[in-house]
Amino acid sequence: MSGNVREWSFNTVEKDRRFILGGAWRTQTYQAMEPEALSPFDRSELNGFRCVRNSEPLPANATAPLVGYARDFGKAKPVSDGVFQAYQTMYSYDRNPLNAMSEGIVENTADWTKEKITIDAGYGNERLPVFLFLPKNVRPPFQTVLFYPSARVDFGAPSQNLGDLQFVDYIIQSGRALLYPIYKGTYERTGDRLAPGSYGDLNLVIQESKEVRRSVDYLETRADIDKSKIAYLGVSQGTADGVIFTALEPRFKTIVFLDGGFFLNQNLPPRDQVNFAPRIQKPVLMVNGRYDFTFSVERAQNPLFRMLGTPEADKRHVLFDTPHDVSQEKAGLSREVLAWLDKYLGRVN
Repeated sequence: MSGNVREWSFNTVEKDRRFILGGAWRTQTYQAMEPEALSPFDRSELNGFRCVRNSEPLPANATAPLVGYARDFGKAKPVSDGVFQAYQTMYSYDRNPLNAMSEGIVENTADWTKEKITIDAGYGNERLPVFLFLPKNVRPPFQTVLFYPSARVDFGAPSQNLGDLQFVDYIIQSGRALLYPIYKGTYERTGDRLAPGSYGDLNLVIQESKEVRRSVDYLETRADIDKSKIAYLGVSQGTADGVIFTALEPRFKTIVFLDGGFFLNQNLPPRDQVNFAPRIQKPVLMVNGRYDFTFSVERAQNPLFRMLGTPEADKRHVLFDTPHDVSQEKAGLSREVLAWLDKYLGRVN
């Protein structure tokens, strides 16, 4: 039950953590449904408890420790290059005309203008809406970040109210452009977001991958965008699925993964991150919460970081003392991401 505080539960998990459930006044909406687990000595202002009087003794299994599922990535082997080429074919698309249509400036603030454009999505007759944020007080051509948000935006809210901007607003304020597509399965473009491992989920990821690359195609048509300085930034599902997107798209100069890691369940081989992570060669910054239960450090974050094909000198993994929401450490997050973009895209002129 959602409330002012998330509530401690008796059950232990991962030896020294206790479940704390229900979300709090400052956590994301979806965390009312997703479990968290913290050290019982955590003293966040978000933590609380509910007073209960039990009418009878509790069964032993109600208070027993829980064991989370963990895939053994140490034994996971990527497919051969020949098989991977077959997977690439499944994700391929025709670079037909974009038929871009601008709907004009829909927001004008002290820091940016926001323009809405629609383009052909690269499959069927679908049209892909994108919002382009252009910084003020900086001369073009702009460095640009292509953004993929978290699952917080998967529940049908209108795209007029873009979510997850707290993960990227400082990027625009730094003088860089930001492209925010409304991908299939997000906002009003809700699709059948089925469980990983299903063919419906695979089909959706293939469609989204095409939309990522069509978005880069669009950026390359604009004279005010520096085509040689395009980065990818994903949050949570934008990281987990972004492992696939960025392995297939060579035009990203650098990659930023926030709040993500490997999925712990088995996936269909053409959608298994294990087959894509070693094919990523570009510089990668990963920023995660030390107490992230969705993508835990040992089970999900470290295996992804180790399996990336990026040279050791060009990848970095930063941990903050947060749960599955590194925007709670906004100052540190912005410092790390901007320093990374300065290093691999260059400082903004």
